[in-house]
Amino acid sequence: MSLLGALIVSAVVTAGLTSRVAWPRLVVEEFPGPVRRALAYLLLTVTLAVTAILPFSRIGQPAPLVDFEQMSGPELFLGHAILAGSLLGWWALAGFRPLGAFLHLRLDRPRQQLREGVLTGLFGWAITMLAMALAGALLGIGGDAAGGVEPRIPEMVRSIVGLSVPTRLLLVCSAGFFEELFFRSFLQARSGLLLSTVLFTASHASYGMPFMLLGVFTVSVVLGRVFERRADVVPCMVAHAVFDAIQLFVILPLVVAGG
Repeated sequence: MSLLGALIVSAVVTAGLTSRVAWPRLVVEEFPGPVRRALAYLLLTVTLAVTAILPFSRIGQPAPLVDFEQMSGPELFLGHAILAGSLLGWWALAGFRPLGAFLHLRLDRPRQQLREGVLTGLFGWAITMLAMALAGALLGIGGDAAGGVEPRIPEMVRSIVGLSVPTRLLLVCSAGFFEELFFRSFLQARSGLLLSTVLFTASHASYGMPFMLLGVFTVSVVLGRVFERRADVVPCMVAHAVFDAIQLFVILPLVVAGG
């Protein structure tokens, strides 16, 4: 699918979600005027098209050949910058409500949040690996799938594993921060767990590993349940970073080395 096609599909999805009164719907706060509301919808349409619809439309296709080691910093973090820009734009258009409330961002119990996030990340990783191992056994997929990847490792994954340790650490922190703010604080708070999880999973469909999406869906449900219970995104950020760190620093390097 082309970018134009993704924008059209995203516009239909956004219009449908914002006009419905029952699930699936996107609950939208009041805006100071129809122009701001229209601009916010346009911003959301573009964001979903680029980050979710377009990647999902390419599922099953070979991952694009991208040499992450040759990419500049802005290029490497472009996806997260788009999510950040979308959140800032929506926040401004909605009238600059208190940022902590808008993002469900609390900093009143840092030790407890950190501890809960680490435990959730470890639990989420274990549950995800179990789900993928069971699905792999049922589908007859090799044991490598239980490590979070498929037996045939795309070059994109090898390229990510080849990044320097500081760069991978920055990616882990950036993903945990910006993806949780957008998909949990913003989308889940307005559309619920299932819809936000589907879009979160779709946003990870461009790696050339369709089976991996089961793991993405599983860990998103775990993170989403924590967000539902706490109405606090900080433990989700920590858990997301812990999960990604295990994958990027332990599992994927081992699989790539063995492949």
